[in-house]
Amino acid sequence: MIDLELHSHTHHSTDSLNRLPDIIRTCRAVGIDRIAVTDHNEIAGALRAFNAAPDLVIVGEEVKTTHGELLCLFIHDMIPRGTSPEEAIARVRAQGGIVGAPHPLDPNRSGLGRENLLRLAPLLDFVEVFNARTLDATKNTEADALALALGLARSVGSDAHLLREIGGCRVRMRPYTSPQDFVAALQEAELITHTSSPLMHLGSRWAAMAHALGIDKERRD
Repeated sequence: MIDLELHSHTHHSTDSLNRLPDIIRTCRAVGIDRIAVTDHNEIAGALRAFNAAPDLVIVGEEVKTTHGELLCLFIHDMIPRGTSPEEAIARVRAQGGIVGAPHPLDPNRSGLGRENLLRLAPLLDFVEVFNARTLDATKNTEADALALALGLARSVGSDAHLLREIGGCRVRMRPYTSPQDFVAALQEAELITHTSSPLMHLGSRWAAMAHALGIDKERRD
């Protein structure tokens, strides 16, 4: 069995300062076998992380579409921000990747929302049914129930913007041989959850300020 962190950010996201070598080192330390690097509307950090540790990193992106965010995994080209969900999914499919809905029912986190999730369900591979940073626990519970009703694979994610968050939530599943086999393995996975402290959001705010002021430049790879 392998442990996966399926939602994380690097300093290529404007609300994180996580450096790539530190992410790789942290994963090794906390027992994460695969980490999906899913920066906001960007894959440069994920590609660099993959080149540094191809055995560890899944190249991904958290793209903001016209109707909420999608998690795109196993991709090699960036999905442009502001495309429709259908167009974003089609672009991921053209790359052989898979698509999920992160924090779909969290109204404060650019989730798809119930109506869009139901509409897009036939096009999705998985639903993130527990996000460690979702402050209202009922939104995770409702997402879990909806994913089960729709018959979609279920994932969890730390949504790690700080190093200490990596591996707090993890998916434990059998090794996979392809993105499509990944979805099959995810259907049978053990989901390990942990709610992050609300203080983690303060860390993201500080990171956003650091990016805006340029005081994080010495930390960049």
